Amino acid sequence: MRVEKIELPSSGYGTGAATLTAYVQDNIEDQAARRRPAALICPGGGYAFCSDREGEPIALALLARGYQAFVLDYTVIDPAEATPLLPAPQIDLARALALVRSHADGWRVDAARLGIIGCSAGAHLCATYTALARDDGFLARAGVSAEEARAAWQVLCYPVVDLGAGWPPDPAYAERICAEGSPLRRAHELVSSVTPPTFLWHTSVDETVPVRNAYLLAEALAAHGVDHECHVFHAGRHGLSLATEQTSHYASDALPHLARWLDLALEWLAEL
Repeated sequence: MRVEKIELPSSGYGTGAATLTAYVQDNIEDQAARRRPAALICPGGGYAFCSDREGEPIALALLARGYQAFVLDYTVIDPAEATPLLPAPQIDLARALALVRSHADGWRVDAARLGIIGCSAGAHLCATYTALARDDGFLARAGVSAEEARAAWQVLCYPVVDLGAGWPPDPAYAERICAEGSPLRRAHELVSSVTPPTFLWHTSVDETVPVRNAYLLAEALAAHGVDHECHVFHAGRHGLSLATEQTSHYASDALPHLARWLDLALEWLAEL
């Protein structure tokens, strides 16, 4: 396995640099021509940071299931910036997808099966991105083509969908993310018939990002005929990542039933 960390061009917001970390499996000799499906992971962190529990552990779990995996440490809120953060992270994501496609031969990626996985705020990033990736103005700003920017599917874990549906609790913080009136505040209103197939999961007792967010998105996906699955688990707090010992803050966070989400998502992907 090879691990490569690549700094992305500036998004034009803040002074921090976004990076893409590639976790790439080399083929055995008998499978020299093999191309693998790939996932680009956007960790959560409330747009304030990128959680390490939702990056590399998920990448390694995907590697074990035959995927190539990539983790995007995207642009987050800079206290020195007066303007809202978005769409800087979406620009990072567009460029990261384009970068993976440009390395598809060397990284043995099947570009037709390249999708995105987002957790919490990272899921909001993904869900809004799939709409922006069809916008010519956004693509021009990111400097990528629609084909380079395309995500074939998305998996959203305990997603923030509507910035007015329970998170963030502070309206001023929502303003730091995106301006009042911005369509990026409500990802479910951006869903259309060409939204990529979507798998989402949440827990019914999430006290940080209420489960209402998942229901809003699932209803929009159904209304537009988008292939999707929505799983709501009865137990588990917010931000559980894989819900295993490897990603847990507390012993009680290792929940075997909830940890089935990754297998369920990959089974769904295999049927697409």
